Amino acid sequence: MAGEDIEVDPVTTRPFVFFDLGGTLVDLRGIVTSMANSLQVAHVRGPVPLALLWATKTAERLPSAVGPNFRPEREIATDVLAELLRERARANALEESTRLVREAWDGYVRRCALQEDVSVAWLQSLRSNVAGLGIVTDGDTEAVTGVLAHTKLEALFDSVTISEEVRSYKPDARMYRAAMGALGSKPAESLFVSDSTLDLQGAIEVGMGAAWIPRPSLGGAAKPPLGSLALTRIDDIERIVKRYATSGRFSLR
Repeated sequence: MAGEDIEVDPVTTRPFVFFDLGGTLVDLRGIVTSMANSLQVAHVRGPVPLALLWATKTAERLPSAVGPNFRPEREIATDVLAELLRERARANALEESTRLVREAWDGYVRRCALQEDVSVAWLQSLRSNVAGLGIVTDGDTEAVTGVLAHTKLEALFDSVTISEEVRSYKPDARMYRAAMGALGSKPAESLFVSDSTLDLQGAIEVGMGAAWIPRPSLGGAAKPPLGSLALTRIDDIERIVKRYATSGRFSLR
């Protein structure tokens, strides 16, 4: 059940910790604000609910765009917005959506912020107590690189696994295997931290430990999946790392 110990073989004194980026470390709600601003300037009615619908529908389509069906997130986001604009009888919907999506993402990258309980200093401290620190994120390489640079996270991680480079999206197993492969870690010694139930389920299916952190969600209320640890605060991870060092298990107690 959620919150119970996750038992693994004691294979190392220090685990590898992998983070989701958007929502978990970085506040993803800013992309909705950025899109709403662009829609308002373009005089599209109902900019805030439309921006939220756009973000939600884009996220829903990502998991199916894997392998031979892979498409960059920006292309998917552009198609979604074009459909929504056509429903509002906007002329040249595809051309307009292409411009608006780029404006929104560029604006978000310039203004994105870490979650309130995440800091560069905390991540540096955590990194000194783990075998390796990684990011596993959906997104296009250009956008992810921009977010990492703006938030000053780029030098803190030993690996950054991006969907555009793997040609897959979470919860597809290829994302997690690519991340572990980059650091040479095994599933039993790897912990994935995310606010997304779906993404955590993917990690659990490949044998990784999983820790759920509650965050304000674009898609409504979420809950920890079966087999994951439920964090109260992001720094609960420090306790998990310390307990792993002595027990070889991912545990909160």
